[in-house]
Amino acid sequence: MTPFPAHGRTNDQRSAEDLAAQAGRLLTDLRVSRVAPEDLGEFAEGEARSVILDRLAVARPDDLVFGEWDPDSRARLEADRVWFVDPLDGVRSYVTEGRPDWAVHVALWESGPEGVGGITACAIAMPAYGRVLTGRGATTYQPMSIIRGPRPGPLVPPREDDRLRIAVSEAEPPAFAEDLAAKLGASLVHLGSGGGKTATVLEGECDAYIHTSGHHQWDSAATVGVVQQRGLHASALDGSELVYNVEEIEYPDLLVCTREVADRVIEAVAEYL
Repeated sequence: MTPFPAHGRTNDQRSAEDLAAQAGRLLTDLRVSRVAPEDLGEFAEGEARSVILDRLAVARPDDLVFGEWDPDSRARLEADRVWFVDPLDGVRSYVTEGRPDWAVHVALWESGPEGVGGITACAIAMPAYGRVLTGRGATTYQPMSIIRGPRPGPLVPPREDDRLRIAVSEAEPPAFAEDLAAKLGASLVHLGSGGGKTATVLEGECDAYIHTSGHHQWDSAATVGVVQQRGLHASALDGSELVYNVEEIEYPDLLVCTREVADRVIEAVAEYL
């Protein structure tokens, strides 16, 4: 169970939103910088990480921060508060001109009664849209909007029929994706970042997002937090709960979907697992 506050936005939630937005603004600026294209992704991700770490060091000096720059950290396992950060989700999309499907993920895990903890604050920034997706809805941060020209529309085209829509990885779609789509009478949508695919479900553009190429805790903590806080479904593909700040760093798969289709998708996927 994710222990979100029943009402209102806590200071930690505001911090998660602000951190994601600030990193997003920086990444938007750097995207049009003079850094060589082949170096842009690594450079920009490092800068965004520094902004988040520096601000947390000042605002939450006693908290731990966990991400791919220190994957073997074990101090977090004894900590009461751990921030899971992915400063640039979807590097391939980020370095491709015109692609909007990249994101910033920020989530806070807190220990709870009797050692049971969970994600208590979370945000996914979609900088190309000037939005930060949270459990309380999509918040528009106008200072993030540094887009040249018209703001992009939805990440995927409008629906043309009432078939299920399933978002999958553009680079590494599930091996069974086509078979599953046929079985469910669904259509597939191929996108880059996990944040982008999650956004399509949160915004009602897709019904489900299926991921099978592995994800680290810092990759998906914000995703699972935002999705669950909004009352949607997030789990492993077999329906089991994803638990954070545990020793295991990487999980094999992920399902994000509406409550209405969760059982149907889990049952259909079962034969491929």
